[in-house]
Amino acid sequence: MLKKRPGSSTHYVCGSFRLLFGLALGTLGTYASAAQAQAGGDMGQGEASIAVRSDVKLSVKGTGGTPSERLVKLGQGVSDQLGEIRGCYRKLVATAPEVSGTLKMRLSLENGKAPLLEQVNQTGAPEPLIGCVTQVLTRAKYPDVARPAAAVLSLEFDNSRARGQSQMVERSNELARVQVTTNAAGQREASWSTNAHEIRFTAETDAALPESAVQLIMQGFTRGYAAFLDCRRKCEQGGVSPEGDIEAKLMLDAKGQAKVSLGSITVAHKRAPGCAEHALKRVPFERPSSPLQAQVRIHFAP
Repeated sequence: MLKKRPGSSTHYVCGSFRLLFGLALGTLGTYASAAQAQAGGDMGQGEASIAVRSDVKLSVKGTGGTPSERLVKLGQGVSDQLGEIRGCYRKLVATAPEVSGTLKMRLSLENGKAPLLEQVNQTGAPEPLIGCVTQVLTRAKYPDVARPAAAVLSLEFDNSRARGQSQMVERSNELARVQVTTNAAGQREASWSTNAHEIRFTAETDAALPESAVQLIMQGFTRGYAAFLDCRRKCEQGGVSPEGDIEAKLMLDAKGQAKVSLGSITVAHKRAPGCAEHALKRVPFERPSSPLQAQVRIHFAP
């Protein structure tokens, strides 16, 4: 069971015992630790920090009243669940690669009771991910941990695509605004490329529409381009060059929902039409002031 604790705070312990764990996902359960006892040799309370390379980073800190030896066991018990937690995140990233965030929870173990999780705070972690992580941690048995015991768990979910997209979005809106032009056919046009120029997006609208209509389309692409990177990757499987253009008619309703009609496609791979249509329907467009239509062209570089 997960309970939210509004206004709650984490109790960090400045005890005389400190243990650091290092953990790589490929070697779950293998630890490198260092312990240092300060003056007096008191081993009452402590803290543990567990770092995971790749998609998930975990840190565990003690709360008042939990002896260091119990905290060590609890940290190991939570670390044993990292494979499943990583699975929760990877399942989400498979359909939403731009997702990243942090989640902080207090895990409490009492005699004769199921593990209790209290959410302290979260940033960017969606409900499906929170629910999956909660299920993993409350289902675990922690057989080696003496009760009572408690710790504050901090989980950071991150991946290279999310980091790259976050950096791109920081400058994307401004770029989309300054690139609106009038082409030779008299239509409004805007273009935008990813940092490494793997993909270039071009949108055209009727000249009667305001510039903001083209900007809305381009800002959607700058926020949701990760799915197109996946599509391009699929289109180079088997040694085939992904280079080519995908053209489509895009119709946005008043709710920002897109209807897609594919046009000419010069990308050679047979997966291009399916993954392109899927990516276009997933673009997070904002609601337009009125329904609009645009011609879009997505160019995959070689």
